[in-house]
Amino acid sequence: MKRLLGSLLLALSLAACDQATVPNASNNLRLIDNARQSGQPTVVDFGSDSCASCRKMKVVMDDVARSAQGKAHVLVMDVFKDSSLLQPFRISMIPTQIFFDAQGREAWRHMGTLTEDQVLARIAPRN
Repeated sequence: MKRLLGSLLLALSLAACDQATVPNASNNLRLIDNARQSGQPTVVDFGSDSCASCRKMKVVMDDVARSAQGKAHVLVMDVFKDSSLLQPFRISMIPTQIFFDAQGREAWRHMGTLTEDQVLARIAPRN
């Protein structure tokens, strides 16, 4: 029930957003595509500054970005500022993290928060 309510609130909030007010909507899609095509693992966190769990996840992702610098791409996207990201990545709840392997294929997806160690374990190359 909680999950359904969260999805409904997200959908209603996004319906109120006007994508025309986001001039860089396609730039974020391009940024994600470039990271996925780089030959390095990529993790993208989809959230919003207006969501408490998302703000917590942003702190984690900032720490991950420092730890994984040069080894993986770490991106944080605000879906309330750029709703064009929702459909192509099938985002129905925030925060959602999508992990892509070095070939750019989706390897894992998670809804909710993770710790820095959990994120790093998912993006670390497997030997």
